[in-house]
Amino acid sequence: MRTELSGLRYVAKDILEAVGHSRLTPKGWEQVDGLLVALTNALDRDDLDAFRQALFHLEDTVRVTRAPRRLTGEEPSERVLERRASIQDRIGADEPERERTEDQDER
Repeated sequence: MRTELSGLRYVAKDILEAVGHSRLTPKGWEQVDGLLVALTNALDRDDLDAFRQALFHLEDTVRVTRAPRRLTGEEPSERVLERRASIQDRIGADEPERERTEDQDER
């Protein structure tokens, strides 16, 4: 799934980053937590379609924005932030840079 994931890597990075900056109701955070579980499960199964579907549902929930705005609601819980970090590590958001370094080391 790593090769297929490369097309989603930067989109996923933006969406997962938005989780940490979001303010949602408790019900909203429950949805986010469930979607992060779905992302983790999809990675475990190497199921790109399930990963993509959960990722875009997450995007709808946290509203990825590029401009500053006033946020209301609660901050993410530690559990949500830890799940997000785990997924970010697993998808290797910085992987292309690591690959280049390994290629340079081989030369």
